[in-house]
Amino acid sequence: MLAELALRALTPAEPLARRFGLLQESVALWSRGLRQRRAWADHHARCRKLVAEAAAALPRRRKAVILGSGLVRDVPLDQLCRQFEEVVLVDIVHLPLVRLRLLPRRNIRLLTCDLTGAMAWLAGEAEGRADPLADLIADEAVDFVVSANLLSQLAWPVADWLEDHPERAATLPADLPARCIAWHLDGLARFRARVCLISDVEMVERERDGAIHDRLDLMYGVTLPPEDQSWPWPVAPFGEAARDREFVHRVCAWRDFGRSRAAHKPASD
Repeated sequence: MLAELALRALTPAEPLARRFGLLQESVALWSRGLRQRRAWADHHARCRKLVAEAAAALPRRRKAVILGSGLVRDVPLDQLCRQFEEVVLVDIVHLPLVRLRLLPRRNIRLLTCDLTGAMAWLAGEAEGRADPLADLIADEAVDFVVSANLLSQLAWPVADWLEDHPERAATLPADLPARCIAWHLDGLARFRARVCLISDVEMVERERDGAIHDRLDLMYGVTLPPEDQSWPWPVAPFGEAARDREFVHRVCAWRDFGRSRAAHKPASD
């Protein structure tokens, strides 16, 4: 607990990141990741392997962009730094521990960005949603984009905020959490670069006898094309969030999201 408090105090963060609880969540994720290092090891290894395979298939490697870089546990950072001229890590919070880890690497750039594009709008500081990916999409040097365990994380801060601010929420679209997911997918599809998408899409709350207590669609009804790979991620094993329940997420991954989406886009679109 003291370590978490100290990390929160030492982390530079935009006011909106604090207001929407994203600094606190980043620190909590760091702490949980340490406790559950063994339980999460397979998930992280699968993510790194898939990203490495997608990068290896590229004809050229100038700039790689990691959206939702977080603690950089789920991408093969050393390999990407060797392969690409520049690696851009994009997130709304970059913890000091991450910044220290990156010091020896000269070809990494940190970009602080609200990847929902909606927080200033929700807070009444903007008239509408911004496009957080516009500049990156316009950058012709970007050859590789990874959206790493980010997609589901775009929805919950918005959903929580709408619940906590009913008067302001009444003036906004009720399906904003789903829209944040759809906006991100649309943004990914606009890249000319190869896009590798990894996201948890469903949460299952299970009791010790195997009975399913609850099941939650983390995509809020937004449809995705058939994935290339899928695996379980024990986000909260027994004892982490509840003594007699575990929370397991289903993760899906696409090595070339743009191609997968185009191949399964309804003809009417």
